Amino acid sequence: MVQETGRDGNAARPDQFTKGKVRRMNVFRKAKAGFTLIELMIVVAIIGVLAAVAVPAFINYFKRSKTSEAASNLKSMFTGAATYYSAEHWAQGNIAPGAAAAASTHCTVAEATTSNAPGANKTVIDWAAEAGRPTFEAINFMVADPVYYQYAVATTPGDQCGNARATEVMYEFDAVGDLDGNGATSLFQLAAGTNNENQLYRAPGIFTQNELE
Repeated sequence: MVQETGRDGNAARPDQFTKGKVRRMNVFRKAKAGFTLIELMIVVAIIGVLAAVAVPAFINYFKRSKTSEAASNLKSMFTGAATYYSAEHWAQGNIAPGAAAAASTHCTVAEATTSNAPGANKTVIDWAAEAGRPTFEAINFMVADPVYYQYAVATTPGDQCGNARATEVMYEFDAVGDLDGNGATSLFQLAAGTNNENQLYRAPGIFTQNELE
């Protein structure tokens, strides 16, 4: 039989053996012990606070990433309108021999709004069925990709040529959105006018209203 010894190498007394065994058992129990109820409640509370901060921030970040569509398309609409404004427009057909002819310039397009409804899901604009197709075609805005926003062109002069220079607001290009689909809409608007050289110029920034709804 192997006899247990104490720390000094001598034979261990029964009380020493018992105390050592109790200490080892206590260490083993502590190692097996889990979280207390209070510790678990603290962890749950921390997770709740983090979720309350992080989830709304993530949702807003996700929505904000979608708004880049509106800004990009409004700038594209302005570029097309500026090109149309500075271009020469000729009547169809020929003229009588010796008759004078001149191109129309400084032209604006008629007002128009796309028929797609803004919502949480993207929609494809059916340009073939759009009543305002001539307007959007004139400014070269006929996006083929699905969109979140509804687009509109508002113009003070309407469909006419020979517009005057130094007009502060001649166009308003709008994008209306409803990214969460709850009926509350946002507005992105880019205004444009003519300068002293009778060239179309735009506002330095895009006006936004209820951006994330």
